[in-house]
Amino acid sequence: MRIWIANHYAVPPNLGGITRHYELAREWAEEEGADVTLWLSSFNHPRRTFIDAEEKREIQPVSNLHLRWIWSFPHTRNDIRRVLNMLSFAFLFLIAGLFRGRPDVLYASSPHLLTPFSGWLLAKLKRCPFVLEVRDLWPDTLIKMNGLRNRYLIKSLTWLESFLYRRADKIVVLTEYQRRFIAEKGIDREKISLIPNGIVRDSWQRDPSAKKRYRQRMGVDPGQFVALYAGAHGPANALEHVVRAGRYLPKDSAIVLIGDGPEKDRLRRIKEEESLSNVYLLDPVPKGEIYHYIDAADCGIISLADNEIFRGARPNKLFDYMYIGKPIITNVDGEVREIVEANGVGLFSGVEDPRGLAEAMEKVKRKTDEEKNALAERASQYIDRYGDRKKLAQTLFWELLSLGGVEMEKVKEAKRSG
Repeated sequence: MRIWIANHYAVPPNLGGITRHYELAREWAEEEGADVTLWLSSFNHPRRTFIDAEEKREIQPVSNLHLRWIWSFPHTRNDIRRVLNMLSFAFLFLIAGLFRGRPDVLYASSPHLLTPFSGWLLAKLKRCPFVLEVRDLWPDTLIKMNGLRNRYLIKSLTWLESFLYRRADKIVVLTEYQRRFIAEKGIDREKISLIPNGIVRDSWQRDPSAKKRYRQRMGVDPGQFVALYAGAHGPANALEHVVRAGRYLPKDSAIVLIGDGPEKDRLRRIKEEESLSNVYLLDPVPKGEIYHYIDAADCGIISLADNEIFRGARPNKLFDYMYIGKPIITNVDGEVREIVEANGVGLFSGVEDPRGLAEAMEKVKRKTDEEKNALAERASQYIDRYGDRKKLAQTLFWELLSLGGVEMEKVKEAKRSG
């Protein structure tokens, strides 16, 4: 089976960013015997730099997995250059795809809708099924975050959103909220599949001797209690309140933020203006290393803005923290809070509440080793049931098979004989 995956922001694990699509592609190529092409940008969005030749050479080759790097316009902030970045990737993906052989299924992912539109057009021209993955509810997220006010642009994006929902042969969502949201627009619920984020089990091995080294890299004192945030630093992440929680922490506690984004400089200014010596802002690190940082911390933070659209979010950080077995503190009152509280893996600290975050850290600090071990076990059970990317990839693969008109028994027989 030949599968194309297109995601503007996809990256391999040796780079910082969204590894979901690379991991799905690798799983399908290695375990399912599919021939997979992943279309991704050579401009790395979190770092705002181009991926160089040396970084590409570091990527471990995988049989039947082909990486097609697409140039996209560079940008450093959310201005017209960011729009050109999106337009250039979608257009060049469309042009490059015209000169490649026909896939059995074309799988294109948001958040922005231009890449999926190019994917739909290519699927139409090549007469293959089109699968739309919804990572973010555009344009609703833009509107509710006050980032989009032009009524003509809103009308155009809303039309494009509806067009893609109706024309897709299948829609893949990451959260239950997204499934409800799309179904309420009149889309058949049977057409919508929930394939949440997850982790690749056994992709990381705990190394107790590495903890000291990674705590040193954070810059924290050896005995400090450390809460770690790892991810994007944008308006949607509401990290100002995480940084300001440093005001209310005792000297033996610290907050570490790893990542990059348009809010990073403002967060640095807040830290300096308020002399928050117990808050540390680090640059992005590769996916493989972030697990060492999480393991060296005492708990993980999930932060999003107080906005209705984010109450249905289920960020990948949720799975990363649970995979390592760390308690979670979240300020997101919605699907994340429900999962954290229902599974007993952390605390809700209140919406955009710096003092509440500091108080939650103190509660976690007081947990006994026995309580922490029980929490880690519950987290592991949740990952096994809902967050194992190998299982999720297999489930999605069989759904794609039925769309692609490939007979399942022939694929199973080919796997057995291979």
